[in-house]
Amino acid sequence: MLPIQSVYPQLVSKFKNYNTVLLQAPPGAGKSTWLPLQLVRDNHFQRIIMLEPRRLAARNIANFLSIQQQEPLGQTIGLRIRNEVVVSSATRLEIVTEGVLTRMLQADPELSGVDLVIFDEFHERSLAADTALAFALETQSAFRDDLNILVMSATLDSERYQSFLHCPLVSSQGRSYPVSEIYQPLHDEGKWLEAMPSLVLNALEQQDGSALVFLPGQREINYLLGQLSEKVANDVDVVTLFGEQDKATQQTAIAPAQKGRRKVVLTTNVAETSLTIEGIRVVVDCGKRRAARFNLKTGVTELITLSISRSSAVQRAGRAGRIEPGVVFRLGSHAQFERRDKYDTAEILCSDIAPLVLEAKIWGTDITQLPLLDKPTPIAIKQAYGLLQMLEILDEDNRLTALGQKIHQFGTDPRLAHMLIKTQELEDQLPGISALGCYFIALLESRVKGPSELRLALQIQFEKPQKQFSEHLAIWLKRFKLNKPTELACEYLSIVVALAFPDRLAKRRGQGFLLANGAGVNSHESLWLDSDYIAVATLGGIKGQRIFSATELNMGLVQDMLPHLFSLQSVCEFDEKKGRFLHEERTLIGALIVHTQPSGKALNVQIRTQAWLNLLQKHGLEFFEQYPQTKQLLIRMTLAQQFYPQEFKQIDEASLLANLAQWLGPFLDNVKQFTELKKFDLANSLQTLLDWHLQQRLEHILPKRIDVPSGSSIKVEYQLEGPAKLSVRMQEVYGLTETPKLCNGQLPLLMELLSPARRPLQLTQDLAHFWQTSYKEVQKEMKGRYPKHFWPGDPANAQATNKVKSKM
Repeated sequence: MLPIQSVYPQLVSKFKNYNTVLLQAPPGAGKSTWLPLQLVRDNHFQRIIMLEPRRLAARNIANFLSIQQQEPLGQTIGLRIRNEVVVSSATRLEIVTEGVLTRMLQADPELSGVDLVIFDEFHERSLAADTALAFALETQSAFRDDLNILVMSATLDSERYQSFLHCPLVSSQGRSYPVSEIYQPLHDEGKWLEAMPSLVLNALEQQDGSALVFLPGQREINYLLGQLSEKVANDVDVVTLFGEQDKATQQTAIAPAQKGRRKVVLTTNVAETSLTIEGIRVVVDCGKRRAARFNLKTGVTELITLSISRSSAVQRAGRAGRIEPGVVFRLGSHAQFERRDKYDTAEILCSDIAPLVLEAKIWGTDITQLPLLDKPTPIAIKQAYGLLQMLEILDEDNRLTALGQKIHQFGTDPRLAHMLIKTQELEDQLPGISALGCYFIALLESRVKGPSELRLALQIQFEKPQKQFSEHLAIWLKRFKLNKPTELACEYLSIVVALAFPDRLAKRRGQGFLLANGAGVNSHESLWLDSDYIAVATLGGIKGQRIFSATELNMGLVQDMLPHLFSLQSVCEFDEKKGRFLHEERTLIGALIVHTQPSGKALNVQIRTQAWLNLLQKHGLEFFEQYPQTKQLLIRMTLAQQFYPQEFKQIDEASLLANLAQWLGPFLDNVKQFTELKKFDLANSLQTLLDWHLQQRLEHILPKRIDVPSGSSIKVEYQLEGPAKLSVRMQEVYGLTETPKLCNGQLPLLMELLSPARRPLQLTQDLAHFWQTSYKEVQKEMKGRYPKHFWPGDPANAQATNKVKSKM
């Protein structure tokens, strides 16, 4: 009996009272196969859509379930993945992939006829899965309170997910079969790949059955394939399995080993979930995966190799226990394993979210309004909006354009869709640009190796195309009903690149280039030596700052054909090096200054004030000479808000810099010289943020100075964390029986008691206790060192003084 069967009645009963349920079930429990089929057979739901993150898993589950039904695929069990749809009016359980489910929701937000949506292996937390779940939850709350949602995975941060979904948890305990663990310590992390062949061979020698070997990508798979092919026993077949393979090759890898033979399957994390490979009882896990990481600075998504989380390691190990007891060999020590993150980082926190922003706009909302388990950062959202504006998907008010609708319907990456659609529109003006666009996208998608200069790389593929390139090219030429051209219109190449990657137009700066998105990048020293401007297609390397492919940019042609990329800006800046104002009109592409000319406008008060504000935005409040004194006021205002949030608004340096024009601008109208700005008294401007009553209140609860019994007024030093500090000579606080209170005693005051020579004698937050205890020792020492000063026996009741005894 499968583990999921024991909790099946509980799961079904939950749906009687809740429309969302969370299911946690380990690998091999039957949640992806037995469960959805049983829900159909028992008629609990009339039509179910189950999302599978990977096409390979979706196809295999659909085929397996249709066999269980003794029906051809497309009857009770249907499949809908990219370029493969097998469904009918009889379909009751439809297996779909992530992007497909999002498109189904966009086309029919009510999901008519569907009464259950299952999100399988949700722990993978892809951007598409998060998007689809957000839309499904909105459909459930706005249109279909009868729509049921089941979120399930082997490894979930269940408490957090329950809180987000407001739903019950059903847990299925235990694997189908136990999996033992063997760790192989790794002494040099940089040579982990070289350690894999011996680990695989040891696993095959020690264990029976076939093995599944997890590796990050095709490069590592090919390396290990070459290392193992001649070293494994004669009865062992070494095969590969990854997402980019054709369907027939994948099915061969998944099939059980021939009778009397064993199989070693070298795979990526495509086999990590929802996939049973018959005969596998050994898993060899390198502990690595390939992941996409979006570089906000350069706007580039980079593929990097990193350690998997513990939850992913559990998923991988579970492949060994699907059909019999198994074993997992892990590269690395157990201590290294325990130091890994518990869960993988959600894609929404480390990916380009421009596609999600577009989906949200099509859905009719803003990304910030979607019910998302993890919210993208404001910086990521701002970057996405900026890109979508450059792609003409959103207007300057961030509203969806007609072109944006068309790009979404195109069904490919927004950048490439924008390029392909616009080249069609420009064909009459620039003959041959449509075919050039098809060649360019084929070059990007096929990933064939070639020169970094795009014009040369395209010309090579035009004259002697590689098979992989030709396959991609044929698809795009057919889609646009184009014949292969007799020659390439490469004179328009910079237009094509600019349409897809407007944020990567670049201007020479020193030995490298400045991108339109503001990032600095490096180029190969032998390329683009004479070009002031280039159009960059691909970037990567360390921090995404290495140009992999680009071409010279025809700025005049781009300005004529793509005027939407250019903006005019009137700028007034104070040049600190030259000591004068720079007042000019600029033509810009993002951060690139394409053209400048002196401004014809007079340098009036408003323009000058804005220049000062821009300078302060650059330097921060530390720019002012009196900042150290002003900082104490800032700290007091911040503390007041912490202790009395109902009375005081939040005031910190970040918010002050964000609103300089409102609170500081009016005070700078009469500042004409740089030296005047440096000496400006910032404290007076800051105090105006509080009305007269709050200014008095601030002085009462957090005074600048405290009057002590001697008559002196002593300055208080405040800090954001920890107690305030009062440094005062000990004789001046005789007669003071307790430590002064700040914020009605909420903020501690540390008294630093000083000698007559102002050297520290004692630190205390309890003055009364000090008088009764440690003072005697201090008195004994001070009488000998400072005999002319007053050292009473009872300081708590003595007269305070700031004079020597003879003048008291």
